[in-house]
Parts: sequence; C-alpha cells; structure tokens
Amino acid sequence: MDEQNQNQFGAGPANVPPVVSQPAVNRSNLPNPPVTEPSNPRKSKFWKFVAWFVAIVIVAAAGLWAIGDYQYSEGIKAFEKWAEDTKRATEEFEARKAADTFGGATPQETLRVYIEAVEKGDYELASKYFVFDRQEKELRSLTNSPPDNVVNVTRLLREALNNEGSYSADRKEFAIRRPILVDFILYPSGLWKIVEI
Repeated sequence: MDEQNQNQFGAGPANVPPVVSQPAVNRSNLPNPPVTEPSNPRKSKFWKFVAWFVAIVIVAAAGLWAIGDYQYSEGIKAFEKWAEDTKRATEEFEARKAADTFGGATPQETLRVYIEAVEKGDYELASKYFVFDRQEKELRSLTNSPPDNVVNVTRLLREALNNEGSYSADRKEFAIRRPILVDFILYPSGLWKIVEI
C-alpha cells in the first residue's frame, strides 16, 4: 500500500518527470551587468567636502568682488569730491591773490614798504607784504622777537635794497641773496610779495 499511496500523491519513482535538457546559453551575446564597486563612504565624504569648498570659494570671491567694487566706486566719489574741493579752494586762493593790494610794483618797492612798516612798529601791516600762507607766521615772529633782533634784521634788509637780485626765467620770482636772503613772487594782481626772509 505504501507503494500505491506514493503513486497516488505523485511522489515516487513512477511519477518522476523526465529531465529535459535545455540548450546551452551563449553568454557572449548577453549584455554585461554593470559592475558596481563596493560603496566607499570616505570617497563620498571627500567629494561632498570638495563641492562645499568650491561653493564657499565662489561665494567668497563674489562677495569680495562686490565689496571691492563698492569701495572702488566710493573711492572714485571721494576723489571727485577732493578734486572739486581743491579746484574751488584754488580758485578762491587765486581770487584772493588777484584782489591783494599789499605789495609793490617791483620786489625792491615791496621790501622798502615792508621795512617802513616794521620800523613804525606796524607789524600787522608788515606781515601783509608776505604771501598769504606766511602772513600769520611773520606776524607772530615780529611780535615775539626781541626789539634788538628786529632792528638788526631791518638793518640787513636796508643793505639788501642796495644789492642786485636776480629774476627767474619766467620773471615771476626774484631773489636778493646778500647780505640776507629775501625771496619774492609776483602775484596775479601785479604786485610783488615776500615769500621768505
């Protein structure tokens, strides 16, 4: 019975299906499956780092360029303002020089009226025969000098009036060198001013 039961349930040697051989598969015609390398977490982190680093460098460079461009434009504005202020100051200074009425038609005349003002004790008037940027310094010098020094310098200046001086090539500057150096400059007003004694 065991044999019968086995045959009834399809198990046993009587019900074994015959083995069918399948034709051999030519693997050279089949596509190669992709070769996947094992995942390396260190390589993945490296490339993420490189990508972030490049992004940060690009953002930083763009920021620096923007800041530099802003500073450049602010620098241009500051330079233009400075140039405008300088031009205005120069024009005002030239207008003051053109309107100046203190000085002589010759360097010697300017020196003569300067000496006269000093000898009278009118140091403020004497200082006006100097160029604008030296007037205050000359006034302080005359005011603070001992009287004997003022007398000695005045004597030397009187001697200088008798000595020849020399003009610059453009005839806008004049210098007397003995016994004391005296430099003059011609103002736009046509008057000679003392630059230095």
